[in-house]
Amino acid sequence: MEIKHILAVLVVVMLSGCAAEVQEQPDETVTPDVTPPVVEQPPVVEQPPVVEQPPEAPVEEETVSGAADVQILRGGFDPEELPVSVGSVVTWKNMDEGTHIVNIIGKETSPTLKAGDIFEYKFEEAGTYTVMDSVMKFKGTVTVE
Repeated sequence: MEIKHILAVLVVVMLSGCAAEVQEQPDETVTPDVTPPVVEQPPVVEQPPVVEQPPEAPVEEETVSGAADVQILRGGFDPEELPVSVGSVVTWKNMDEGTHIVNIIGKETSPTLKAGDIFEYKFEEAGTYTVMDSVMKFKGTVTVE
């Protein structure tokens, strides 16, 4: 009989231990009464009315007045196209190792320009002038406004 008593006591102890571990679970559908924190809003600042600006005119190439420089390179003039004002002096400088001759068609031709030499011409009349290297045969334009 002792074994029955010991088994009975063990069963009671085990059941009481299991009962002690069971805890009541909170009901998940109940939401607690929690007030959300108050967030301060920045003050409302009135924006000035938007004033529409007229569309900008396309940017034209800037006309150089007074003086302008053109580099003579092995492959052409830099810049190839040059807008200037009436009365501007344009200077061509030979940046190449070879020789070049600047020919302003219908106006003037430079002497043979060696490396580092320059040629200057003052444009007195409005118009578009074709400039050619008589040695290498490349061209450029000077537009006088």
